[in-house]
Order: sequence, then structure tokens, then C-alpha cells
Amino acid sequence: MSIKLYIISAGADPVAINQDESEYALAFNENFAQRFIKHLSNDESLCTACHDECVECRLSLVDDLSGNIAGQHKLPLLTDQFIDDPEEYLPASVPGHDITLAFNIHSDILLDVPELAAKAGSRALIVPVEDPDWLGGWTKRRLEEKCAELGLEFAAPKPFCGLTGDGYEHIKAFIQEFKVGRPEVELDIDGGIVTRAHVTTSAPCGATYYLARLFKGVTADDKLLEVACKGLSSYPCTASTKIDPDFKDSITHEANYITMDALKAKLNSP
Repeated sequence: MSIKLYIISAGADPVAINQDESEYALAFNENFAQRFIKHLSNDESLCTACHDECVECRLSLVDDLSGNIAGQHKLPLLTDQFIDDPEEYLPASVPGHDITLAFNIHSDILLDVPELAAKAGSRALIVPVEDPDWLGGWTKRRLEEKCAELGLEFAAPKPFCGLTGDGYEHIKAFIQEFKVGRPEVELDIDGGIVTRAHVTTSAPCGATYYLARLFKGVTADDKLLEVACKGLSSYPCTASTKIDPDFKDSITHEANYITMDALKAKLNSP
């Protein structure tokens, strides 16, 4: 039985709440959620890094999984700092599903998502963090508490390509079915040369499929890492370039480190 997803993200028409009372505003957008959906639907516009040299390599590697999306609820793009009645922005109920994903939504609204998800039969809540402003420490801890009380698995990978599912049954099943999370690439090597690179798990942005194409014919040594580094610079990372307080570095750099570490481990494995 396939896993069903429900997605909550920004994307509705912009609104201004109590703007006469506060000049503080938080900006939200749906870019990351739409990129993730394009990945699942095998949209050919997901990767344009090769430009005119595109051979549509990814289309032969992955399936269209858009049918696994039970629904999506879009929230306003622009809100004030505080929302007095967050429940007004969420539906009373959502279609039954297995995994709930929340992308870049106001923290006041986000805290009401676990109850909504649990009522729909969800087994896990995943809140990807591609920008330091997406999820604060207090909100994350409260989400962890709420999900524990409701029996939901919870993960807030920062960035999304850091998701492993370790210790979680349903999140691990999500990774296995949709093949997204911490990148994993199997390399066929003959005479020290990569003859084939097979993606078993891709970064949710789709970058790993792009890199796999570049690896064919490359020596399985530091040259492969050099090609990967250049490839990551060419592919449009979805993570923020802001300095994150946890990493003391940008999340986009952390995303690159995750992929490079995975490749180093593969090259060093017996």
C-alpha cells in the first residue's frame, strides 16, 4: 500500500493582518514546496542545470509519484508577527494520509498542525528547515512535545537533505518509498572508473540525479569529489545562504557538506 502525503505550505494570496498595529512582517513563499512537488511529479522543469545539453536523464530514473499526494493546503504569503486565531487559517479537516509535511509556514499556525494531522490518521510530521527563519528553537521543542503526546513521529531536518529517518518507522518508510532525504548513490566501478551511478536516495531538490549523470566516466577518487563540488555549484540549491546559528554557517553549505560526506563514505567503503 502506497504512502499518502498531505502538504501544508505558503502560497495563497498575500494578506495583511493588523498592519495598522504593527510594522513587523514575516514573508513566506511557496518556492520550496513547489520544487518538492515537482520532484515527486517528475516535472521536467525541476532540473535545468544542463540547459541545451539536457538529455532528460532523470526521467528514466524515477517515477511520477504525484498520485501519492492526498492534498495540499496553501497558507497566506504574508502575515504579521503574531496570529491570534491560527485555527482560522487551517481547514477543519484534511483527507486521510500517512505523512504530513509543512513547508515555511507561520509558527503560530504550525503549532496547530500536529492535531490536524493526527485527526487525519497521519503517522508523522516532517517540517523541513531550509532557512534559519523557518523554525525557531522554542517552536521546534513544542512541536516535539505535541507530536509525542499525539503519537506522531517528528522530524525537522535542516536542510531537508539531512533527513535520515533513523529511529523512526514511518519516516524511514517515507524515505524508502519517495527516495528523498540524505543522498545515497551506488557506484559501479570498473578499473577505477565509474561506469554507472544509481541514485537510491536523492536530495529532495533533485540535485543528486543531476550529479549522478556527471559521475559516469570519472575516476573513483578525489576527481569524483571535485566533479560533485562543481556540480553542486551549478545546481540551484533550495537552502538559504543566511548564517544559521546552529551551524555557524549557511544551510546551503551544510547541504553541500551532506552530499560530499555521503560520497566520501562511499569511496572509502570496502
